[in-house]
Amino acid sequence: MKNRKIFWGIFFIVMAVIVVISRFDILPNISVFTFLATVIFGWVLLDGIRHRNFYEILFPIAFLYILYDEPLGIELLTPWTVLVAALFLSIGLTLLFGGKKHHKHAIEFEWNSNGIGKNNEQCGGESIHCENNFGAAIRYIHSDCFAKAHLENNFGTMTVYFDNAIIQGNIANVKVDNNFGEMILYLPKEWRIQNNLQHCFGSVNEHGKPIETSNATLHLYGDTSFGNVEIYYV
Repeated sequence: MKNRKIFWGIFFIVMAVIVVISRFDILPNISVFTFLATVIFGWVLLDGIRHRNFYEILFPIAFLYILYDEPLGIELLTPWTVLVAALFLSIGLTLLFGGKKHHKHAIEFEWNSNGIGKNNEQCGGESIHCENNFGAAIRYIHSDCFAKAHLENNFGTMTVYFDNAIIQGNIANVKVDNNFGEMILYLPKEWRIQNNLQHCFGSVNEHGKPIETSNATLHLYGDTSFGNVEIYYV
């Protein structure tokens, strides 16, 4: 999060300079909007490559193609064709190769038989995997030995309740992968929360504040692309 603030701080300072010197015909013949969009999409592209997020890789490429197809004389595809192709490619590559393997606070997920809860409303066990695609899903975590979870939502809405979960060993990790949808998390306000969620063309919003009266610590990491993560402390 600190790196993002530094980037955006420097970015807007540079943009202020560009807006001023553009009045003196020093810059190449491109609009300020085009330059602004190029920098943003270029940064998102590099961030996507770094995290191996195919949505963040392919959609910036698609938008850059739309921006420069006419100046470069490569108007072979319509904008909608390019965007739909980027969408289907992102879904296919994500399903085949998954997302990034390394991240701050990342852990290796190995699911045991009683911990898999992809299609069940009630999820239990030490390791939990909840997945939702193209729809709406509600998951209730009931566990007295909760240690880690992987929550994946694509083109839908997923709501997950953790208020009946007890963290094993006082430390638990939750990985979030949210793409083109909304994920809603209900977390016990007594837990200590380390929120390291990232977002691209979306948002991560917290409602209320944890009171942190418990020794249990929950590490939240992962990201949301073109979607929102809403966190409620209950």
